[in-house]
Amino acid sequence: MADQPFSIALHRFPGGIALKLEGDLNKSAETKLLDGFEGEAELGKSIRFLTIDLTKVDYINSGGMAVLIRLARMGSKAGVHTFAWGITPHYEKLFRMVGLTEYMMIYPNEFAVMQRIEALGQ
Repeated sequence: MADQPFSIALHRFPGGIALKLEGDLNKSAETKLLDGFEGEAELGKSIRFLTIDLTKVDYINSGGMAVLIRLARMGSKAGVHTFAWGITPHYEKLFRMVGLTEYMMIYPNEFAVMQRIEALGQ
């Protein structure tokens, strides 16, 4: 299987940021993924929610897992609730094993995530 180039689409919604990831998630994706958050002064203030769509991510290696952990921990430290969906059962098991689910809630789809955000009260 050939490497799939990583891409990210970011859009804001009231109270949060939504990330749509596509391609292979590995260490080389770190710059693209974290650049928008390192200087994000609004994390934990006007941005209370981070959603991550992984439906188009076919491969995550240990470097990619580390990037997700770093992103979720950064959000957690700022008081941001992080949610993800589109995760295969294999990766969901790995996320639990490495402790990523301590910082990021996993849901079956975007609708379930948005219902949870609504329940938390934007």
